[in-house]
Amino acid sequence: MAQLQAQSDEHSRLSAEAERRHRLEKERHVEAMSMAGQREEELRRQIVDLKVRNERELEPFCEEIDEAPIPLNFKKVLVDPFDGTQDPYAYLQAFQTQMYISGGDDKLSCKLFPGMLRGVALSIQTFNELAGLFLSQFVANKTKRLEVADLFDIRQTKGESLKSYLVRFNNATIRVDDPDQKFFVKAFQKALRAGPFNDTLAL
Repeated sequence: MAQLQAQSDEHSRLSAEAERRHRLEKERHVEAMSMAGQREEELRRQIVDLKVRNERELEPFCEEIDEAPIPLNFKKVLVDPFDGTQDPYAYLQAFQTQMYISGGDDKLSCKLFPGMLRGVALSIQTFNELAGLFLSQFVANKTKRLEVADLFDIRQTKGESLKSYLVRFNNATIRVDDPDQKFFVKAFQKALRAGPFNDTLAL
């Protein structure tokens, strides 16, 4: 009799244990599904935000210009499209004059001007192409790199303070392609005007 009772108790214990494990497994599954749902919702939100951001970046103008309305009394701009062969200054002046006569403002000019371009003037299709043309147009403004030897041409001018000369010399060293501190010191000392500081460096 005692043996049967023990078997019954063991069976109850195992059943309770199995039920507990099943409940824990179910809770874990529900929690996992909830977390997956949250991750999916967050991913959807990020996709929407990215789409909105990309759409904004594709807009050529700021929101104020993009949303500028066309007046009801606005007259058609009587200027031929610009194809790259006309004088750009004369064309721009003609366009601005027509916009003034037609009753347009700066915002409307920004919106309508790209529509006046044709042919090569409207041939730029990527930012890399635009960047390349920009660099080639203004390449003359590129900061010239220096050689170490160029530092020896820098001189402390008469009446120039040590601080001012130090700043000017340091700005030049930043532009040197192959920096060498030993040559920097020699060039700096050689260009100094005679004085106590120069004597100190010579020691």
